[in-house]
Amino acid sequence: MEKLAYILAILSSSICYSQDFSNEITRLNQLGKEILAAETDEAKLETNSVYKTELNNLINKENSFEQSFDSIKTISILKAHNLKIYNWTIPFADGTFEYFAYLQIKTESGFSVVELIDKSEEVKSPENKTLTSKSWYGALYYKLIYHKKLGENTYTLLGWDGNNMLTNKKIIDVVTISGNGMIKLGSPIFKLKNKTQRRVIFEYSENAVMSLKYHPNREQIIFDFLVPSSSKLKDIYEYYGPALNRFDALTIQKGKWVYEDDINIELDRNIKDHMWVDPKKK
Repeated sequence: MEKLAYILAILSSSICYSQDFSNEITRLNQLGKEILAAETDEAKLETNSVYKTELNNLINKENSFEQSFDSIKTISILKAHNLKIYNWTIPFADGTFEYFAYLQIKTESGFSVVELIDKSEEVKSPENKTLTSKSWYGALYYKLIYHKKLGENTYTLLGWDGNNMLTNKKIIDVVTISGNGMIKLGSPIFKLKNKTQRRVIFEYSENAVMSLKYHPNREQIIFDFLVPSSSKLKDIYEYYGPALNRFDALTIQKGKWVYEDDINIELDRNIKDHMWVDPKKK
């Protein structure tokens, strides 16, 4: 139930319908409710197939890129610069999740739509892999970051993955869009101490809450430092949770996200308070 509450918190939105697409939005909201209310995984996937088709039809319509669609529930919609993401998840009976997403990419001639296919279970060593739209390391995204210091066509994503009954994950990923609208997922722009990675993945206990936030004024992604409850439990992530009063960060430097450990935020009370908000209780 806590994971479902977290999903709904990420996907929460206003109730103002977009004037030109009200019928489509009403239909999608009804289908979204049916997915969550379905009693079996098979029923969820069957209704989700219809949902995907109708959402795809909607976002391929003229002027859809400019519409906020903030009244579509049970879905996360993020927009920055020339990229818009439509993203949602289905929770299964065994405690796992499958993720779904469409990228809407603005171009000189209009826009293109790319579907992401969740292949998380098949990706080995995902921190070091560049992936395609057909081999996505799925997540439910809650923040889309665009900054020219990282490149004209580079977008950073913060996401959540319910993973399983024992652990959750937080994910930092990168989408890069080529001039012809092709995308790649993952890029070697994360400098973590003595290594460079293409994405960053944090895994921690189902009973813990990890904060991972972007603070534009500082140009930093600030996050909890995770530790096991005992030194004997190292690398057993169901026992990991945030250390008290320690935060680390990734800071934009020379086109990269550069790791900084144990940053000082004592003088910035607003950040400190914000970091401790439990997103499952919003």
